[in-house]
Amino acid sequence: MILLEPNSFVLEETLLARFVSEKPEIVDITLVDFDNVVYKVQTSAEQRTLLNLSVEIKYYNEVLAYGAEDILKREYGAYLVPTVNPQYQITLQFNLEQLPADKAALAKHVSMLKRNVLSSSFLRAFEFWESQQEGAGPLMATHYRDSEAIYVQAQHDRVTVIFSTLFKEEVDRVLGKVFLQEFVDARRQA
Repeated sequence: MILLEPNSFVLEETLLARFVSEKPEIVDITLVDFDNVVYKVQTSAEQRTLLNLSVEIKYYNEVLAYGAEDILKREYGAYLVPTVNPQYQITLQFNLEQLPADKAALAKHVSMLKRNVLSSSFLRAFEFWESQQEGAGPLMATHYRDSEAIYVQAQHDRVTVIFSTLFKEEVDRVLGKVFLQEFVDARRQA
């Protein structure tokens, strides 16, 4: 069984290191996820106790139409601040002197930001499905990488999800076959 974690482990570790540090330092770290989501973790020399996390997600404008902003407000409302750099669509700000007691849980929760944003089309489709409306809901496309997309559509009795992937190298094609075989095997066992 293949287990894919829903969070960014590197982001979680980076934030946790800053959250538990006894002495606030000047920080300027850029992290890039496998699907080109860019995380910028930084403080300024003037305000070392204010840690900013700015996020650039190429498909952000697409998921806004599916309710991503509402999800961000619900999950991170206390930390959301207006974005200052136009390269980034989301900025969270943490006062390092006023963090909750469970700093590890906060770092884990924030490291799931990309997953929460990407879930907007799924949540919208599940809401349509739960409403038992006749017909089909809107086809929602999220182009999470160049030449690759996730399509989600709800109907009255199911939600259909299609992952459009492009395997450029032979090794990737072999891994893709193994991954799909896992789905086949899981379905046989169900």
